[in-house]
Amino acid sequence: MANNNLNEDYLDKDHSDEEEDEFEEEMLGEHMVEEHFDEDWMEEKKPKLSFDNFFVGLFGAVLLSIITIRLVTYSELPDVGLKDLLKQVYNSEGFQTIMMTAMIPNLILFFILYKLERWKTNYGVVVASLLITAFLFLHVV
Repeated sequence: MANNNLNEDYLDKDHSDEEEDEFEEEMLGEHMVEEHFDEDWMEEKKPKLSFDNFFVGLFGAVLLSIITIRLVTYSELPDVGLKDLLKQVYNSEGFQTIMMTAMIPNLILFFILYKLERWKTNYGVVVASLLITAFLFLHVV
């Protein structure tokens, strides 16, 4: 019965403002500590991205494909310049095979950049790969 009297006395008084203020202070204090901890954790985990650029990925993937084409066709066309090489590859019967082989290093580069979390560079690799694939399909039609 003593407990009922204490509860009734407590309910008779207006404590709502005091409880809300204390609750806000407690929650705000915990929230600030938690937010500060999250910021420190994120700063330590993610280093500054030095080469995270769309154009690095775009031109790197195109260059990597051209180098692969040169390596694949070197035994058949050793002394041909780049412009003539691309013309001869475009007009050859094995164009699709050579181009698909040239896309393999882009796929490897895509997964490496994915693991390194270089999203903008990876986006450039994807766009370059799509452009090369569109070029391949235009040749077929």
